[in-house]
Amino acid sequence: MDDNRTNHRAKAAPRPNLVLGALLAAVGCFSLMQTMVIPAMSVLANRLHTDTGTAGWLITAFLLGAAVLTPVLSLLGDRYGHRRLLVVVLAVFLVSTIGAAAAPNIGVLIAMRAVEGASMASLPLALAIVREAMPQERVASSFGITTAMLGGGAGAGLVLGGLIIQHTSWRWMFGVEALLTALAIAMVVAWVPESPERHSKRIDLQGAFLLAVAVVALLLAITEGAKWGWLSAGVLVLFATSALFFAALGVSSARRPDPILDLRHITHPPMLITNLAALLIGVVPFFFYVLIPQLLQLPNGLPPALRPAASYGAGLSVVQSGLLMFPGSLCVVLGGRTAHWLRGRFGSRAPLAACMTLMTTGAVLTALFHASPAQVALCFCLVGLGTGYGYAALADLVAALVPRREIAAGNGLNTVVRTVGSAVGSQLSVVFLQTFTVRGTPVPAQQAFTVGFWVAAALGALGILLTGALRIRTHHQDPARESTVVTLAPSHASQ
Repeated sequence: MDDNRTNHRAKAAPRPNLVLGALLAAVGCFSLMQTMVIPAMSVLANRLHTDTGTAGWLITAFLLGAAVLTPVLSLLGDRYGHRRLLVVVLAVFLVSTIGAAAAPNIGVLIAMRAVEGASMASLPLALAIVREAMPQERVASSFGITTAMLGGGAGAGLVLGGLIIQHTSWRWMFGVEALLTALAIAMVVAWVPESPERHSKRIDLQGAFLLAVAVVALLLAITEGAKWGWLSAGVLVLFATSALFFAALGVSSARRPDPILDLRHITHPPMLITNLAALLIGVVPFFFYVLIPQLLQLPNGLPPALRPAASYGAGLSVVQSGLLMFPGSLCVVLGGRTAHWLRGRFGSRAPLAACMTLMTTGAVLTALFHASPAQVALCFCLVGLGTGYGYAALADLVAALVPRREIAAGNGLNTVVRTVGSAVGSQLSVVFLQTFTVRGTPVPAQQAFTVGFWVAAALGALGILLTGALRIRTHHQDPARESTVVTLAPSHASQ
């Protein structure tokens, strides 16, 4: 793949610390909102007079909106400027968050959550700005710090969402988020420089439509499978529709000069591995984000008549369960901050290998030992640390493999793949909670949690095999940057 790395590099921003601070605020806002509703999902279901499956769409709609809107917004960033589009993305996020706070019912709230998903484009746009504006010696570490904010914001969201839902109206979750987003917009406007380059790219609206239909059909099939029956006509039609539209998207992308889904970023073996890894890094942590709060809160939150059916669980409050998960989210930050050191000491493949190994180990241990809150919290720390290494590894691999003029689009695709994985992970978790129940009740059985954790472990083990298929060597393609060249095993490249 032609990388065009000899093109000139933008001059570093004169105040890199302020630039990085603004980017962290932008990324933190969306990661905060991504998880804020998770520990409060059962409470929201009661207060909004709906069931757990419908309430689960408060998570999935956000991820779905992100999967559809992120590639379009990333391409617009490459064309019109990354800083400009980052401000637009945050403004859309602000408006939709205010709309969510004022939502009169669950349907409107789910719709606003879907629009909020546009905020996930802030990650690929921020990573593009890091590559353009930060001093060269700080690019790699800034990648790690920026992606680590995914964990920091997610952890804060778990705690803050629990505090708000327990002590005041659920609407304040969105009110507080709106205030933070307004602050992030002010920081980006004041401190982040605009991109000096513009690239003439057409927006692939046809591709965006095909991608949206394919993803929606896939998630609907996964969501309704347990309720309708996995071999029912409706579910099979949805799966077939998803496959058909994904195939049509492939054909459409092959014929367009600037497709929303660049096939080079999928069929090129190193990027294929990178995107498959992103899918797994999206799926595995969301099993824990959804299942652990439910497990820790049982039987708390159930009607008194159903509480005897849940003979397991810790009976914690929403806030307590969020606090127990917070150390694991801090480990995501730790992984992102130390991935650069790990890469320098043990090689380019080390962060991704550590990611998959730690996630798999944490999932296995959680499946075996989840009788006490302390056991669950410690196991989740392993998953969190691995996730942090994974986020940083993905950003570094995309930066090495994608041409500079397509950096936001490349990170956008990688973010979309990870987001689809997160949506699949969250919906599969809800399916397990609805499928494995105590006989005669809607109460999730203990089997729902053990099955979910074992599935997460199996997917993590698949990630270990994927990492083993990578062969990495480094050389200097550009005097200003040491690049990483990734190939699939077996390779003739020197090791």
